[in-house]
Amino acid sequence: MEYLQVKQITSGHNLVYAEATAKWFLRNDDRSVRKWAGLASLRFYQDPDILPTSPIPVIHIEDYKGEEARFDESYTLPEGRLLDLFKLGIYYFVSSRLKRLLEEEAVEAYFTEAAVTIKGERYPEPYYLLAPRDMLAVFDENNAVFKTEVDLGGELKIRAIEKYALLEDAIPANQKLFYVYINGGSPPLMLRSDIVKKVQDIGMTGIKYTPLDEMKRI
Repeated sequence: MEYLQVKQITSGHNLVYAEATAKWFLRNDDRSVRKWAGLASLRFYQDPDILPTSPIPVIHIEDYKGEEARFDESYTLPEGRLLDLFKLGIYYFVSSRLKRLLEEEAVEAYFTEAAVTIKGERYPEPYYLLAPRDMLAVFDENNAVFKTEVDLGGELKIRAIEKYALLEDAIPANQKLFYVYINGGSPPLMLRSDIVKKVQDIGMTGIKYTPLDEMKRI
């Protein structure tokens, strides 16, 4: 089965979280968007001691200013509708209609609601923080192509991944969305090609797709 890397087209919004789960996010045990996204993507790490011990909640964040998000109206389309996917740092946010499509296609992920504002006005449609349920250790180091350099101590170091390769036999047959676990750096987000086609056919906006043999990390 073919997989494509999901990449967001440059655009942005002001983000203010919606109002129902301060109980989860604002407790005194350092819970945050980063913590939530991390818990939601731990299932395939190798160390059982760091796996979540309880289900990750689908949550609505209450009255809580999110991580820095400064954007403007350039995130809108000419007809005024926001893009269906945007990204803040390493976190992906999806529109209600993209969330609905992913759920209808049984793409396993966790969602939490957020509100988007433009110039102080709240966008009428909710958006959702997306965290794939799985992070798969399926990066094929033997068949990937790396850029290397010699450091000041004369040691040969990997500088970047020039070309990705996946251990396709290690990817579960029903897997549709996942992060590729790689030590260091941001993990690429992969979506199965049949789901990509449905997303494209419906006209979801804000997303670019990179075939595996064209993926690079500089």
